[in-house]
Amino acid sequence: MIARLQLWLLVGQFVLGTLLAAWLAGTGRTSIGAAIAFGLLAPVALHALVLTADFAIAWVARGVRPEDDTRHGFLRGLRAWSVAWVREIVDSTRTFSYAQPLLARRAFAVGAPHDQRLPVLLIHGYFCNRALWRPMAARLVAGGHAVEAIDLEPPFASIDDYAPRIAEAVDALRARTGAPQVALIGHSMGGLAARAYLRACGDAAVACVVTLGTPHRGTIHARFGRGRNVRQMRRDSDWLRGLAAEEPRERLERFTVILSWQDNIVAPQAIQTLPGARTVMLHGLGHISLAYDARVARIVLEALAAAEAGRPARAASSRASDSVPTPG
Repeated sequence: MIARLQLWLLVGQFVLGTLLAAWLAGTGRTSIGAAIAFGLLAPVALHALVLTADFAIAWVARGVRPEDDTRHGFLRGLRAWSVAWVREIVDSTRTFSYAQPLLARRAFAVGAPHDQRLPVLLIHGYFCNRALWRPMAARLVAGGHAVEAIDLEPPFASIDDYAPRIAEAVDALRARTGAPQVALIGHSMGGLAARAYLRACGDAAVACVVTLGTPHRGTIHARFGRGRNVRQMRRDSDWLRGLAAEEPRERLERFTVILSWQDNIVAPQAIQTLPGARTVMLHGLGHISLAYDARVARIVLEALAAAEAGRPARAASSRASDSVPTPG
């Protein structure tokens, strides 16, 4: 369903761009080539404008860290926000204008059934689909993990409604690989869906959970979306508080929570932690970029290796290098 919606949005943007190009060419004030270029770039520019507004809201809601009070810290933070903004425009555009509307039904690397590493189930977030995970899946398969990704349908339902779908996917992945347990990796709302699954079905089939940019305490941006799941992701909503109240600490000790100080969708950023979980804070990454970044993939692979060795995720928070990450 999400792929169809985003495909229609893509077609609509192309039609509007074509009409705009025709109008500009008809005015005689610009060349046909320039008019066509302007029409094709207009949807990208609109997307960039929306992302800029997202970043502005997230920056205001971010909260101030002690190092931001210094001139050096402010300039460093400004650079990280700028890098995150540029990367997010690229990653978000290729996600919503190419991968998700056009590649959702296309198979991607899933690994061999006989792979001995911990199998991984990938769970996307709000208004996304499984195509978001193509780069991450390739990296996990290269690391020796069998991988599967699911679509959360219907897209605007309660997060609790996704638990049975996740349970089916977990059982199918275990049957395909013969593994007694799997790992769950959730991006954004997908991390909450993983927690909802554990509340409904228990911990026996899951060795560890990694969440990327998940609004564990809710986000200011949930004021602007539609759907029951969006309402559940509002700051400290009744649903979020109820979920947290039913989680034993030993479950959360198997979680790795990966966040970015520059997340443009989940804000405030620093509060999205879980008691007992390992928290990794990164710089220079927007919300969608968390699913594409090579450094994030390395942290995920480390968490999977720790789970395979029977080591719990470290309870203490860890801040990754303050340097702004290079693309990849």
